[in-house]
Amino acid sequence: MAEGFISYQDKGPNETLRDVAQRYLTELVMRSMVQLHKFWLCSPLNKFDKCGLHDLMHDLCYSKAEAEEEKFLKRIDASKYLTDILSPTQTRLVIPPSIGGSVTRLAISCDFERNVSGIDGLEEVKGLIRSFMLFQNGLNLPTNIGFKESTIDFKMSQYLRIFVVEGCEFEGGNLPIKVGELIHLRYLSLRKSGVRELPKSICSLPYLQTLDLNVQNVIRLPNVIYKMKRLKHLFFSPWCDIIVIGGEKLRLDGLHELETLEWINSKTTCIADIPKLISLQSLRVSVWDADSMSIVLSNKNSQLRETRLQVKSCDLSSEKDMEVLNEGLMSPSLVFLRMHECNMSGDFPRYKKGMCQNLVILGLFNCKGKVDVEEFGKYPMLQELTLQNFVKMAETITFRSNSFPQLEHLGLSELQDLKKWEVEKGAMPKLTSLLIDECRNLEKVPDGLRFSSSLRRMDIMNMPREFIERVNEEDYGPFVEKRIKGASA
Repeated sequence: MAEGFISYQDKGPNETLRDVAQRYLTELVMRSMVQLHKFWLCSPLNKFDKCGLHDLMHDLCYSKAEAEEEKFLKRIDASKYLTDILSPTQTRLVIPPSIGGSVTRLAISCDFERNVSGIDGLEEVKGLIRSFMLFQNGLNLPTNIGFKESTIDFKMSQYLRIFVVEGCEFEGGNLPIKVGELIHLRYLSLRKSGVRELPKSICSLPYLQTLDLNVQNVIRLPNVIYKMKRLKHLFFSPWCDIIVIGGEKLRLDGLHELETLEWINSKTTCIADIPKLISLQSLRVSVWDADSMSIVLSNKNSQLRETRLQVKSCDLSSEKDMEVLNEGLMSPSLVFLRMHECNMSGDFPRYKKGMCQNLVILGLFNCKGKVDVEEFGKYPMLQELTLQNFVKMAETITFRSNSFPQLEHLGLSELQDLKKWEVEKGAMPKLTSLLIDECRNLEKVPDGLRFSSSLRRMDIMNMPREFIERVNEEDYGPFVEKRIKGASA
């Protein structure tokens, strides 16, 4: 989308460029040119999380991209150009002069486990460059690459549309101020980087569509993001602390074209701005108070397709707050709900027709109140259910036939009230993994699970020895892996 390869002319009624891109990919899949990797838990908006090329197609495309007549892309394997100048702790990445000024798209891939103090040679890459991508192939490789303001000639790279600097450590922890000179920039990714502060010049990027701030640790932000009128996709990290320079909460009003917003929280962001985001389609948010929860769950935006909500330490003891939760569970956009240490006055809302019709993930952790686990079996799309240390529940629960039709992952932890659990034939037909942790009064694993053809893994943790002996005696089939830890007396 940032390159302009997705055509606005192909948009249908109520479609976004993302929808058009998915249609393009689907067509390439049907032609056996592209492989889609299914998202581990599917939702209406996220059916896959990455795509790739078949080996032969990849080799063909790569050779064409680097061919003299195309000069579409130059890819560099960084591991081939590492130089230890003083010692192994002073490793530098030296880009060969042969890259020159003719390249329009430069991709530097890093798949090694070592720190790089700096990059040399990028000052020669200038002029017509449209895309600069420095990314890590591995998912969790602890690679940090030093990046100074002098590393790249921002003035000569003013036509950049894509600037990806993943896993980089910036001088002084600050993103270079001169990034604001890249006025044609559409896509800026700082994912996994150690940037600690963004300059005010970030709002001088008039065409920026995607801003990825899924960074490490803490990031200080000037309160100017709301001025980026063409921003469509904004990403934060659920594990990163946001500090807004000036002490106010981060403003979002004004982002009328914003389609994706991940992860914000009510402590640092003005949640009241969410209903003003009229183009929003995907929202991931953590809230710490009942009023913020109410704003998120009562949002009437008809464009919203997917809401992922974490509710933490909320007092929902009033009847009004429980009614907000009850009505919020009727939202067709709610696909993810996790509640931590919340105080509920009575029962978790009982199922009624239309409730949680698209809910994929549900987790309740250390909450006060009462829960009827059997009610969750009526949620038609639920794929993951985790219950931990709920104050009250029935001593005996029965998963009826045809309940939990899509459930794949089930976790039961610290449920002291639970004594007997039964599973009827036909319940949880897609269950692949089961966790039972510190449910000390549970007598045994249900007999019905012995006949499950989908079960592949059982994790039994901190359970009494008698319980574990029963598990070891039972035959769950050759495909079930048992993992038993922490047996108690």
